[in-house]
Amino acid sequence: MSVTNRNVNLNLLKVFDAVMRERNITRAAERLCVSQPAISNALGSLRALYGDELFIRTPKGVAPTAKALEIADPIRDSLKLVDSTLESDFEFRPESLHREFTVALTDYGELHFLPYLISELNVTAPGVEVTCLPEPGATLMPEMRSGTVDLVWDWVRIDDPQFHVELVFEDRSYCVARTGHPKVNGGLSVDDFLELEYVALRPTRTHIPMIERELEKQGLERKVVTEVSHLLAMPGIVANTDLVACLPERLAKIYARQMGLAICPNPVFSHPVPVYQMWHKHLDDDAGHAWFRGLLQQLAHSV
Repeated sequence: MSVTNRNVNLNLLKVFDAVMRERNITRAAERLCVSQPAISNALGSLRALYGDELFIRTPKGVAPTAKALEIADPIRDSLKLVDSTLESDFEFRPESLHREFTVALTDYGELHFLPYLISELNVTAPGVEVTCLPEPGATLMPEMRSGTVDLVWDWVRIDDPQFHVELVFEDRSYCVARTGHPKVNGGLSVDDFLELEYVALRPTRTHIPMIERELEKQGLERKVVTEVSHLLAMPGIVANTDLVACLPERLAKIYARQMGLAICPNPVFSHPVPVYQMWHKHLDDDAGHAWFRGLLQQLAHSV
């Protein structure tokens, strides 16, 4: 069936885009500040226009059909074009924003930055909600393309022209051990480092820690005797054993203050490690998204 501008109004396209991004009728309604029946009615009109189901119900919401995936980018581009013509009359106000951002910030980002982010949102944008995903950010490219994930942080940058990548901050690797550890006492040599036994972070079975990759480049290998899937488990382990953990400097210093742990720079991994913020290009002109990623940048440099 041929669809022309006589058949479609702007609100229908907005509904399609919201459902495509959220993959959920309830969240799409909240995003557009309308009722769920209004979304369902609009989808009925869209299905009639395109002669396709467009979205199929799933246990978690809805999934797009092949036709929906085909028209998603053209519809999104059309909406961006309309928005750009109205931009001069639009003043973005974070305090008026009602939106959920789905992000992947890494364990480190959640532990160190998320509390400050939530505190700031409670004051400046109380209508904004944040959902954090456990997966490494660079593995979420399909979800970012489809709009179900808004933004990710990762040590690994995405090398794809469809995505924007910007440096958020740099950190260094520190060794963390219990107070009174016989080896970790103000500093470590490379030989000392290789003699120690470690607890290492391995969030997935296929994940290779950055330190292991660096050691392999140098032809070295450390003694990993325990692996954990969550960074939060590591400080408690080192506080009660002679095992050593390698953590980002900011986090290591927090645990040193809170738990009285001994810390020192990592002698085999001394160069700064970048953390990147990445998003799909279809969000470039999204005022709410631009504000949100700017807020994350601001927090990363101030806390």
